[in-house]
Amino acid sequence: MVLVLLIGGTFSRAHAAGETSRLEFDLARNALSEALRDFSEKTSLQLLYEQDVVRDKRSTRVKGQLTAHDALDKLLQGTGLHWRFVNHATVAIYRPSRARGVVGAQRPIAAPQSAGNGDVALLEDVDIITDQRWLTNTVSDAAFGFSKPLLETPRSISFIGEETIDAFSLTAVEDLARLIPGVFTTTRFGIQGSVDVRNVPADTYFRGMKRLTLQGHGRSVLAAMDSIEVVGGPASPLYGMGKIGGYTNVVPKSGRAKSGKYFTETQGFAQLIVGRYDRREGSFGIGGPVSFLNEAGHPSGYYVYGLVEDSDSFAEGVPVKQQLLQAATSIDDVIGGFRLETGVNFQVSRTAGALFGRLTQQLVDSGEYLSGSPLANLDLNGNGSIGYLEMQTASPVRGNLTANNQPLNQVWAWPTGANGMPLPLDQFPTLAGIPQAMYNYLVANPTADPTGLLRAQGVGGPLPISGAVPVGMVLDPSSIAFTTLNPRHSSAFERELKAQFFTVYVDLIYDQNPDFTVKNQLFFDIMDQYKSSNQPFSQTQDVYVLEDKLTLTKRIDKLPAWLRINSLATLNARTTMSKGRMTLADYSNHRTDAMATTWNTDSAGMTSNTTFASANENADLYNDGLPWTSIYRTEYSELGAGLMFDVDLFTDTNLLVGGRIDGSNAKNTDYAGRFTFNAGASANPGAYLPSDDTAEAWDSGTSWSISLSQQLPYNFRPYVTWAKSSIMLDGNNNSLSNVVIRAGHIGAAELKEVGVKTALMQGRILVTASAFEQGRTEVELTDLAAVLNAYATATTTRGWQAELKWTPVDDLLMSAYAINQITEYTPNDGSSIQVDARSLGFQDVVDANGAVVFPAEAFLYGGRARVVLPANMPQYKKKQGNPETQVGLSAVYQLALGFGLTFKGTYLSSTCSGRLCLVELPQSHVYDIGMFWESRDWSLKFDAFNLTNERYFRARTGDTLGDVIAQAMPGRRWQLTAKYKF
Repeated sequence: MVLVLLIGGTFSRAHAAGETSRLEFDLARNALSEALRDFSEKTSLQLLYEQDVVRDKRSTRVKGQLTAHDALDKLLQGTGLHWRFVNHATVAIYRPSRARGVVGAQRPIAAPQSAGNGDVALLEDVDIITDQRWLTNTVSDAAFGFSKPLLETPRSISFIGEETIDAFSLTAVEDLARLIPGVFTTTRFGIQGSVDVRNVPADTYFRGMKRLTLQGHGRSVLAAMDSIEVVGGPASPLYGMGKIGGYTNVVPKSGRAKSGKYFTETQGFAQLIVGRYDRREGSFGIGGPVSFLNEAGHPSGYYVYGLVEDSDSFAEGVPVKQQLLQAATSIDDVIGGFRLETGVNFQVSRTAGALFGRLTQQLVDSGEYLSGSPLANLDLNGNGSIGYLEMQTASPVRGNLTANNQPLNQVWAWPTGANGMPLPLDQFPTLAGIPQAMYNYLVANPTADPTGLLRAQGVGGPLPISGAVPVGMVLDPSSIAFTTLNPRHSSAFERELKAQFFTVYVDLIYDQNPDFTVKNQLFFDIMDQYKSSNQPFSQTQDVYVLEDKLTLTKRIDKLPAWLRINSLATLNARTTMSKGRMTLADYSNHRTDAMATTWNTDSAGMTSNTTFASANENADLYNDGLPWTSIYRTEYSELGAGLMFDVDLFTDTNLLVGGRIDGSNAKNTDYAGRFTFNAGASANPGAYLPSDDTAEAWDSGTSWSISLSQQLPYNFRPYVTWAKSSIMLDGNNNSLSNVVIRAGHIGAAELKEVGVKTALMQGRILVTASAFEQGRTEVELTDLAAVLNAYATATTTRGWQAELKWTPVDDLLMSAYAINQITEYTPNDGSSIQVDARSLGFQDVVDANGAVVFPAEAFLYGGRARVVLPANMPQYKKKQGNPETQVGLSAVYQLALGFGLTFKGTYLSSTCSGRLCLVELPQSHVYDIGMFWESRDWSLKFDAFNLTNERYFRARTGDTLGDVIAQAMPGRRWQLTAKYKF
């Protein structure tokens, strides 16, 4: 291994300079290698370090009368490097590494062997070990493309390294909210593939390349990653078009460390995890040098990671089955000094989705659940499921079928007052009586109403836009009961979700000279996804993206001493294809009884009268099936170019400025043969559409970003960032609708952020804080609903966040974060929102003693009821579902003899489950603890999650459905991890 040996002057001078003498320093911010050389000349100390350790790193300015100790601390601040005296005249500079043994052990540095020139010596491996392995101010290029320490990057960035992932047993994306502010993610039927950042959807980047949208058919595997970075706000001009919220950049495990060092021998691990809810997971990792390439003069390494999981989950009937294989290689000097980095990631996942319906405030507060089954039998042929034609026959609508008038889906207009203005929700008029169709059914079947109490109510109740409530919407009076909900039971149940993910990257990188780098990244990502639900919901997706991105950085020479400029240019070409089929209805979200006596893990309480045909298994309309309502194919290309400058002014001021232009051609075809529900009448329902519908258009957008930061005394670094970014208005399945293409499929987002970052007490305390405003721009109420309601929601988020990381002693890391943020719809447009019958004005039916025999909600729990929210109602401007205030605390403490402890605590403030705030989900306090033991070859870890068995809930993704559907979160559970290292 080649180390740089900087030779200074005499022993006595070095000794004095190192301990007590103060020298006048004025070292400009520079490439770290140059700054260390200047430091060595000033102090006459010998500095030992690997050349790769300082590659791409920048020093901070060092000015004033300081000891060499203090000057070196400041010089290395933010680089992630440490130093220690080897002898009185020699200092070793190194990156902390994880020892295979008890933390804190140290191996002495070998004496240098002559290399034959004056300033480079060949040394044996240096393996200096530090205990501050969890505290990281790493160098990153995830935000702007320039390699900068996180504390010098003028954006909100949170970083989690491999050590932290292991220490805190992070496995799935919902675990990130324990440690990172702003990543709380509402649930999409219980599955979280992608992450929300700052209350809205975010992108996932894989080594700096944007993945397809991880919609939620499979779980992300965090344990396969070396590091995870979360960046708040739209992407900088380095990247193409992305999401408003921000993005997560993950780096998979590799045979090459960030320092550039390769494994010198084969090493790896085997790990087994078991826990409550039949948690069963096995994984392994193995990496090492590629011997024949090393012998040929091409330093190289490889790493292979594999995982198999076959678990159950808190939601009964929901399995977590996945297999993952990941491999990465890195080879130096393949072509003219370029390094080749390649890798593949293959994952197969199978799970199910689960929420509980019939959500009320009483259910959240006390657990009281309204149990009951539908009144009218829709399975007319008794084959165990309801076909489309059966539903139309058994629950006919009045008049023609429309989007607002379906057998199990009805829409109500928002009531207005005498002045013509919309009434507040709590002032909706209540109307006595029962729906006409229910009255007719009870008259024809009096045994369903033996006391005659419901018939005595007469015909009445609030009427939908269609003028009549179909009989299939009503529950059976004789089945009504109040019981206590088992939170592990689901009524809104997506039976089977399957996904295959395949990701490949091939990168050529030239970074031997930090003042001139070249990186060409070729990236391929494909997803084959399938969902079959008897709610019903049927879906297949086949999506891929291919992208090539070229990035160059060049430091501009021959500038005045007070000015330093690094430039970046990037060019990318990206093509995306998304095709699939879908039929969406979800009539059984409330129709299914989560506490039915027939409930079991196979059916999740669904009976023949609540089970609908799925197009995945039977799309034959005339054979009791359900036809596909969407058959589509979207293709769109993106071509973009960006230019950025990183400017240092007078060493203490930094300006980051850049711009980008993107263009895209998009085409979507909705194919002939798709079926529409919105045609005909119940006697002759629906229609197959005979022709294709195609839209194709070109659109373009510009992006720019400007950031200014200033280094102040005591290491404080305030910054301000203002940016505008182009965003793609695709859906969460990466498709574009014809309406959006014709209206313009590129939107815009804006970010305004001010913040301050600092490192105190020689880097033992890291503090970051910021205030921000970000959201979609250039949208108006007059825009089409499809444009306003795209996956990139028309919202604005304002808030602040702060993080603190502190290592009071080498063996202890404590961290905390707090965030407060509010998201509003901008513009405050209306929407069709799912509600219950009580909210619409239906009344309880009570007996002579005032006891409720038929609660108001039971009038519509057989299907889905919606109300049309008018635009510009200020009380409904706020986006709900994400807690406004979130606080996280965590700690890891390394004890003696390899033992250690971990702690995580999270506070989430109360929030409404949906936009209308029909139900308030209470605040929660969740605590996790862990105990671990490590030796040279083994590590054991025991985790207890939700230690106090807190009962809490998470809202459903999307404000249009969340008011009456939510997810119960897991109670207390345990997990045991055993790892063997070799």
